[in-house]
Amino acid sequence: MRWEGSMFREVQQVPARGSMVFQPLAVAGQRYVLLGNDYAPSRVYRLGPGGHLEPIQELLAPSPRSFAPISMGHRHFLVASSFKGATQIYRHVTIDLGA
Repeated sequence: MRWEGSMFREVQQVPARGSMVFQPLAVAGQRYVLLGNDYAPSRVYRLGPGGHLEPIQELLAPSPRSFAPISMGHRHFLVASSFKGATQIYRHVTIDLGA
């Protein structure tokens, strides 16, 4: 949604049935939104150049309730705490496909 002075206008829809968390965060200078889902794989969206969310990855973390970015030096991680299973830790890796 986008605020236009007196009302909100729809910008984009994101499928979210069964979602328990919709969390924006920044990792290694990139802006993401994570959608934690109970009934389907959770999804990672990256904020694209036009301001729309682009799906880039599915996460198999069972029933995540929150996500937290952690940086150690030049390494970046994403911690997904789970309601039904073990906490998952993902490493953020950037691959340059332009070379």
